[in-house]
Amino acid sequence: MQNDNVNLQSSDEVSYDSLIRAKSLNENRENYYIKQLCSVIDDAIKRLGKTDLSVLEIGFNNGERLRALSEKYKDLKFTGLEVREKPVEKMKAQGFDCRLVDMEMFDEFFGAEEIFDVIYGFAVIHHMSDPYKSLESIVRLLKPGGTLIFIREGHPYDVVSHLHTTLTRNWQYEMNTFKMKPGQFKKLLREYSGDCYARYDNNGITPCFKRFNKVFCKLKLHRVPFWNGFTIFMIKDLIPAD
Repeated sequence: MQNDNVNLQSSDEVSYDSLIRAKSLNENRENYYIKQLCSVIDDAIKRLGKTDLSVLEIGFNNGERLRALSEKYKDLKFTGLEVREKPVEKMKAQGFDCRLVDMEMFDEFFGAEEIFDVIYGFAVIHHMSDPYKSLESIVRLLKPGGTLIFIREGHPYDVVSHLHTTLTRNWQYEMNTFKMKPGQFKKLLREYSGDCYARYDNNGITPCFKRFNKVFCKLKLHRVPFWNGFTIFMIKDLIPAD
């Protein structure tokens, strides 16, 4: 499935950090995401009873998470996929198994024996021109009993970031956020698992203001993907789900 969005994102001029300039905010957010991933990996290690898991990151961006996790989990084998050539070459030079992709059917970049115990991504699925087919191709890379999680799909923008995104070409692929419906993702995931969920997560700012949060939810704005995060999670059944 060739896609203009992949070509758009593959430009080295695209920078996700340009959307949120506060460095301390980015660092705190990244630390929070790493903790979430560590929790998922620790659970997989305990549940599967082994420490040599294979882990795949879809869209590793600058490789910060791959480096941090590989340092913490030295027995795990990490692989990364990315659409930009420079980050891939940089990570390969550091000894990581990272691959350049130019289409959204990700399983086509791996042999039949290359499947993973844990697959994760951050703000990736909403960039795909067909999020459901893309996710289905990713699920095919997951081992039975493996864990898949995509966190914070859709960016939690502030006003300045909205303007930046609307006025630049980034908007061309952010629009795919609106295609993401929890019901459709749940239906897809249930074909592979009984343990799954797909949900909108409330914008991280609104709970800080009780009165505003009450109005926010009353207007059902917490169901609007563009304003909120979106989490997809599943543990693939050992046998196909009915």
